[in-house]
Order: sequence, then structure tokens, then C-alpha cells
Amino acid sequence: MSYDVTVAPKERIITVRIESDLVDAMEGLREKTGASLSWQIRSALGPWLKAQGAAQKADRKRVGARKRP
Repeated sequence: MSYDVTVAPKERIITVRIESDLVDAMEGLREKTGASLSWQIRSALGPWLKAQGAAQKADRKRVGARKRP
């Protein structure tokens, strides 16, 4: 018996075009620091979006403490 399980990704995968000089600089940083290109992009976009007033995470409901029997 086998089961097929599909898990939705937490993040959407998108394709963007980035100027070659920026990619070259990011690849240089990857070689120097080991930071992946996607991590470099995410870490730069977060503060930029926040400065633009566009970065808002959804408010999450806090889960109450579990009642013990």
C-alpha cells in the first residue's frame, strides 16, 4: 500500500530578471560568504518593502495555553 502526499509550499516560486552586474556581485558574495542568491534577495527586499510601507505580515492569533487534565 502506498500513499501520495502533497504538501503546499510555504513560499511561492517566482521568476524575475535581474541585471547581470547585480547577479555578478551577488555571485561574488555567495563565493565569499556562502549566502545563496535567494537569501540575498529576500534579505534585501524585506527592509526595502518595510521602508515603502508595503511589508505587513498577517496578524496571527495566539494559541491559548493548553489546559491540563
